[in-house]
Amino acid sequence: MTILVVVLALLATACTRSSGETETGAAETTAASGEGTDGGGGGSGDFGDLTEVCGPGDASGATAQGVTDDSIQVGTISDPGFVGRQGLNQELFDASEVFVEWCNEAGGINGREIVDVQRDAKLTEYKQRITEACQEDFMLVGGGGVFDDTGQDERLGCLLPEIPAYQVSAEARESELAVRPLPTALDELPIGAMQYLQEEFPDSTDAVGFITGNVASTITVDAQLQEAADELGWEKAYEAQYNSVGEASWTPFAQAMQSAGVKGLVYTGEPENLAKLLQAVADIGYDLEWTLTGGNALDQRYIEVGGAAVDGTYVYSAVVPPFLAEENPATQQYLDLFDEYLPDGKAEALLGFNSFSSWLLFATAVKECGSEVTRSCVFDAASGITEWTGGGLHAPSNPSEAETPRCGLVVEATADGFVVPEGFEATDGVFRCDEESVLALDGDYGEGATLDSVGKSIDDLE
Repeated sequence: MTILVVVLALLATACTRSSGETETGAAETTAASGEGTDGGGGGSGDFGDLTEVCGPGDASGATAQGVTDDSIQVGTISDPGFVGRQGLNQELFDASEVFVEWCNEAGGINGREIVDVQRDAKLTEYKQRITEACQEDFMLVGGGGVFDDTGQDERLGCLLPEIPAYQVSAEARESELAVRPLPTALDELPIGAMQYLQEEFPDSTDAVGFITGNVASTITVDAQLQEAADELGWEKAYEAQYNSVGEASWTPFAQAMQSAGVKGLVYTGEPENLAKLLQAVADIGYDLEWTLTGGNALDQRYIEVGGAAVDGTYVYSAVVPPFLAEENPATQQYLDLFDEYLPDGKAEALLGFNSFSSWLLFATAVKECGSEVTRSCVFDAASGITEWTGGGLHAPSNPSEAETPRCGLVVEATADGFVVPEGFEATDGVFRCDEESVLALDGDYGEGATLDSVGKSIDDLE
């Protein structure tokens, strides 16, 4: 579930949102390196089951901001410069760089080279980066910011469309003028992993604990999970919030869960903190039957920190994880492109796959527009796509309707690595697809930013 991947607002240091003056960030530009290319397309522009995503052509004309005869400038936002966690979500920049290098070597999009400006929001400067992108970029593609609620009015005010890798806040998750390859609707929740746990551990759901960080985005997700648990008939035995700055000791949480008789834990937050919590649980000699957390734990670092204590951690993913690359050609191609263009990049981080899917969607829409690349044409083309898998990187989604994917798979963490657990029954390739795996929520979890709120309408988009 994508929104749980992005609850990296639970970070290892405190922070405040900046609402002051614009501060210029260190933007970094990626275009073709020129090495090994002839300007006419030096390689295949096919990806997964998508054909000729990129390639040569005769597109021309300065048809919109950021578009020239020869190039299209777009922006990508991420937070790797955040001082409290250097490299935070660097995979968004890495996946974008790999896509741009690969696409440009294949000939660009209809012959136009992509120029990607990496805009580092450093966690607290999202609004400033949006303001800069408004002045220069054609669109935003393949990125996301933890504090994305701070710039939605500015983005809509300058009519800057976005195809994000992820979004966190309610304001962003259902904002207008955005097309999402993997939507995370506010009124729906994928519950495939919860259904799996209920089937595999039927005697454990009468004593469930809930722990989340003390920031708004994760508190919202925790509330959604608790609503789903209640709908499934689970009984809550314990709930707590931890300090997102970090806890000096996780033992009090472990002891409290032991006292409450918690059998299974639903955790929303940063995975290294979870690993430390589970170590504390093991240290007092207590055993949980299972732990459910978000896809951001699909990272070898989680296992390195937690060791054997992470056994029995389950996550739900709509993205084919890297350890299944041999079974999924698109995943293998993605990893191969990293080997070719950015061998030291964060190739196996889940958000990178989301980013690459965003770029593929962008390129598909731009190609459809031919020479007349305008924001309205590209946005209309992208938002008209009703079935999307990123070439096979992830489960089918419906960007047009912003529906939560109906397919996913359960992954289990062990001390030796990640596996698909016994008992998980796939119906379509590696995924299990079921309308019943997505729950309609009744709670009020906020609403998205609108064009009307900033005095604009979709008719203003050119």
